[in-house]
Amino acid sequence: MVPFSNTIKRAHTILFCVGGAYAAFLVALSLPAVQRSLVFLHQIRYPWTAEFDAPETLGFAPGKVRNFYLDTQDDCKLGTWHVLPNSAYDKASKLGTGVPIEGPFAESVFDAALRDYPTVLYFHGNAATRGAPNRVRVARHMSDEEHNFIIVDYRGFADSTGTPSEEGLLTDARRVWDYLTLEKSVPASRITIMGQSLGTGVSAGLAGRLAKDNLSPKGLILVAPFSSVGALLETYKLFNTIPILSPLKSIPWMMKAFLNLLHTKFDTKGVIHTITCPILILHAQDDPVIPHLHSSALAHHLLDPLLPSLEEEAEVRALARASIVTEAQVGRWGVVTRFERGKGVGAVVWAEAVRGEHNDIGTSEYSLKLISEQLHTV
Repeated sequence: MVPFSNTIKRAHTILFCVGGAYAAFLVALSLPAVQRSLVFLHQIRYPWTAEFDAPETLGFAPGKVRNFYLDTQDDCKLGTWHVLPNSAYDKASKLGTGVPIEGPFAESVFDAALRDYPTVLYFHGNAATRGAPNRVRVARHMSDEEHNFIIVDYRGFADSTGTPSEEGLLTDARRVWDYLTLEKSVPASRITIMGQSLGTGVSAGLAGRLAKDNLSPKGLILVAPFSSVGALLETYKLFNTIPILSPLKSIPWMMKAFLNLLHTKFDTKGVIHTITCPILILHAQDDPVIPHLHSSALAHHLLDPLLPSLEEEAEVRALARASIVTEAQVGRWGVVTRFERGKGVGAVVWAEAVRGEHNDIGTSEYSLKLISEQLHTV
């Protein structure tokens, strides 16, 4: 039998090693390069063998997708796809020699589609590329909705050059916006901005900056958003397994000190109230990556200014809320909450599904119905 004292010593040794390893992890995490890798996961270039200039090998119809590159002012090259609306593709397929043997239709076909159909400008999450299966599914669904679909790989992702950073990604987002509105003359009112996961921070950040320039897209769709990177890291588990900062919850001063060292913030909660267009928020309660409470925080942040102050009695606030908010239970799918923000900025639709996890909530059938509603609302 092992003496009890030896068992205690071994336990102390294990705790010391675990604590030391976590301390070393935190020290490493304070380094910008390590933070960048963990936040963006841009080294994961899945699908590993993707041929971006042959999108038909990734699930698209031949000729339907134009692969091209945009140059930024700070000398980055951004890999970009333009996916045609279904009707535009069918029309082009019936003209001339039909579907191209190799490559996309002529650029003039894509320019005509930007002129004749509305557009979804999409910003994806961290890791992987524009060719990832879940992103291809979104693209095909938006094509079914008769929208152009523009998706860009941020700097440092896929075949785009450069190194990712918060400011860099926002610069990339504005570059694609300017490509559409300035180079291709697409009206802002015909562009819906859509983001998933990390892309919600990019989408909201872009929409907030556009609002400062008195520009409003047709709408903003946030799929599985977070309120801020700092708030997310308090509960985030890398690869759904390794806790990042949650062990520090019992040491508030240390948690605060570490959050102050973050180089990437994407404070969606801090900017969302400045956005001047209708907003759709989609999230699933079983999301293992970003807790659905982040969407709740964003929705309530938009709603609270419309209600009496917290100093008012709860009954007064409840009556005021009931007068402007509609809440509908949608079978066993989930709950959809709606309210108008007023001042001509449009409605907020906050949909919380029971299931959908992180990557599938945006393409579940009822989510697509809500997205379609947002896209086609006049």
